[in-house]
Amino acid sequence: MSFTAKDLEEFRRHKMSMVFQRFGLFPHRKVIDNVAYGLEVQGLEKSKRLEKAQEWLDTVGLQGYQDQYPSQLSGGQQQRVGLARALCTDAEILLMDEAFSALDPLIRSEMQDQLIELQDKLHKTIIFITHDLDEALRIGDKIAILKDGELVQQGTPDDILLNPATDYVEAFVKDVNRARALTVETVMQKPALRITTNTIEEALKQMRRSNSDYGYHVTDDVYQGVITEETLEEAASGDEFDSIEPCLYEEVPTISSDDAIEAVLPEAISSDYSLPVINEEGELEGALEKESVADIFVDKEHPTEKEEEKQKEAS
Repeated sequence: MSFTAKDLEEFRRHKMSMVFQRFGLFPHRKVIDNVAYGLEVQGLEKSKRLEKAQEWLDTVGLQGYQDQYPSQLSGGQQQRVGLARALCTDAEILLMDEAFSALDPLIRSEMQDQLIELQDKLHKTIIFITHDLDEALRIGDKIAILKDGELVQQGTPDDILLNPATDYVEAFVKDVNRARALTVETVMQKPALRITTNTIEEALKQMRRSNSDYGYHVTDDVYQGVITEETLEEAASGDEFDSIEPCLYEEVPTISSDDAIEAVLPEAISSDYSLPVINEEGELEGALEKESVADIFVDKEHPTEKEEEKQKEAS
């Protein structure tokens, strides 16, 4: 594919926008005129470009600031103006060069949240350059790591963290808070046992066949609760229950596959059972085991005793 000078100019005007590290706002222009600048370059008439610029100012939370000048705004507000300007042209590709690095940590976190929220709605192609790996892990769907101008690894955040391709990448990710960066989906397992019957007798048969002392009760593909062999045996010994009732379920919190490991860590550690992972439709997607959570924090250079035993058996 080749572009003429005219093609490149049109591509930059209509297909690509950029958010700069130091905001890149015109100090002599009002906020709304800064946001509308890309549309002005495209030749859109003033009333339409100002209307669209105001819509994006409202979207990024700057209602009422349209007549201010950049010098009257905080750093975070100025970067919101820069983001609104980039989005105002409806470009397909958004370039963000260290866009949040000049902001203090709290404002930076807020801007990251807003970018994630906007991207969920807009689905733009965003190329975000950063030296902050935590930032990349938080907002990136795919991450590319460069060393001396050479691409050394690309992949999902989970790939980068769990399977570093080189010693450089391994050192790069060494101090990352894995519990904060990884989600439940990364480490969840298939449920050990799905109980699909409503009768206590059949549920006990399923447990004994699978040699499990508890299982996840599912009816019509919807998760109901955790039931144990002990509880069902007690219920079966009396005359009160023939079928599985809600009062027989254990108190076990449910979690989502999108949850960060850090957010569910207390429940995962304190629960006597692997936590059920439920989707929006109430379906059982998997289970989060304590062992899987513990593996996240294991230093692979120094195997656990269990891994050492396996290595000895293999040799």
